[in-house]
Amino acid sequence: MSKRILEKISSTESLHTAWKNLDKHNKSSHGLSKETIEDFAKNIDERISSISASLLKGTYFLSQNRGVLIPKTNGGFRPLQIPEISDRLVLKSIAIELEEIFKPIISKSDGYSFAYQQKLGIKDAILQITEHYKNGYIYSLEADLINFFGTVNKDELLNNFILPNLPDDSINKLLTRALNQKIGGIEKFDDEQKSYFENIDKGIPQGNPLSPLFSNIYLAPFDAYLIEKDYKLVRYADDFVILCKTKEDCIQAYADCCEILKSLKLEIHSLEEGKKTKILKIEEDLLTFLSVTFNGKEIYPSIENFERIKSRIREICNGKIKHSILTLLKKNVNLQDGWISAFIFTDLNRYSEELDFFIDRQLFLALRKYDWKFSDKTLGKLPKKYSQPNESRNCLSESQRLNSGIPFSKKLIEQKRTIA
Repeated sequence: MSKRILEKISSTESLHTAWKNLDKHNKSSHGLSKETIEDFAKNIDERISSISASLLKGTYFLSQNRGVLIPKTNGGFRPLQIPEISDRLVLKSIAIELEEIFKPIISKSDGYSFAYQQKLGIKDAILQITEHYKNGYIYSLEADLINFFGTVNKDELLNNFILPNLPDDSINKLLTRALNQKIGGIEKFDDEQKSYFENIDKGIPQGNPLSPLFSNIYLAPFDAYLIEKDYKLVRYADDFVILCKTKEDCIQAYADCCEILKSLKLEIHSLEEGKKTKILKIEEDLLTFLSVTFNGKEIYPSIENFERIKSRIREICNGKIKHSILTLLKKNVNLQDGWISAFIFTDLNRYSEELDFFIDRQLFLALRKYDWKFSDKTLGKLPKKYSQPNESRNCLSESQRLNSGIPFSKKLIEQKRTIA
C-alpha cells in the first residue's frame, strides 16, 4: 500500500530534502517571530523531528506571515507575505511532493514556461527568444498579467485545479490553511503603505513556497491553448512574450490571449494603451524581457537593470546604513559577483568599464566619510563621460581598487565565462 501524501511530506527525509532546497542565501531572513534561518539551522535535526511528529499527529499549525513591501521598478510596492522558517520548511516539502504529482500537467508547457522549473531560468527563456528570432519570428507581443497573484481566486484554484488531482485528501486542510494564513506586522507601515495590503487575502500569497508551483498549474490551460495554436510563447510566471513573423500575427495573438485569459478570469493590459502590452519589431524597437534587452543581434542587461545595480552599490556605500569598512567591501563583492553571475550569458562587457569606475567613485566617497586619508597623487580620476557636472572626478586608483579586494569587472567576467 502506497504512503499517503501527509506521510510523505512529514517524513524526516522529506523535510531534510526541503531544507536543502530552501532558499537560504539570506541568513537573516525571518518571519513575524524574528527567528532567522541562521537561528533555525542551529538545531535543525531536533526541529525537523519535532515538525515531523506534529504533522503526523495533525497538531502542526501554520503561523501568521510577516508583511513586507518590496519597491517595484516602475514605482510603488509589491506586497509579500513572509512565512516563519518552520512554515517555509513544511510548505517547501509539500511543494516538492506536488511537483511530482503535477509533473504530467506542467511538463506539457516544456519549452514555453521557464519560471519556477528545475534547471530552467531567465537564461533559458531569453535564449529561446533568440532561437525563435533566428527562425524568422522577428515581431513580438509583450505582455504581463494584471495583478496575477492578487487576482487568482484561491477557492477555484484549490477546488478546480489542485485538490481533484491529488491521490488522497490527507493534506487538503493543510493546503487550504497554507493559502489563507493571516498577515501580521503591517502596523509599522504608514497609511499609504498599508493600502498595498488591502484585499491581499484574495489571491495567491507572494512569498509562499507553494505559490510558484500553483501559478504554473493555474496557467497551464493558457499555455496549452496557445501551444495548440502553434504560437511561439515564452512565459516566465505572469510575464510573457509571443514571437511572430508579422505584426498582424501579433495582433491575432493578442486577441487569442484575451479570449483564453477571460475564461481564467485574468486580464492583460490593453494593446491600445501601448505601455505594458505592446507589439515590437525587435531589430528596430528592441525587446526587453526579464531585465534583458535583445536587439536582434546581441543580448545584454537592460539600461534599467544596470541602473538598479548602480543604485544598490550607492546604497551600500553611501546610504542610510553605515557599515564597517570590511562589511562595506564584502557587500560590494557579493553584489558585483551576484549580478555578473546572473547575467553572465549576456554581453556584460558593454557595462564593465562604467561599473568599475562607479564602484571606485562610490568607494572613495564612502571611505572619505571614515576619515580615510587620500592624497591627490594616489587618487584615480573618473573619465569625463562618467563624471557628474560640478562634482570632483576623484575616485580610487587602480592600485587602491586592487587592495580593496573587489575584482575588476572585466576580469571577473572572463573568469566566470571560463568556468561556464
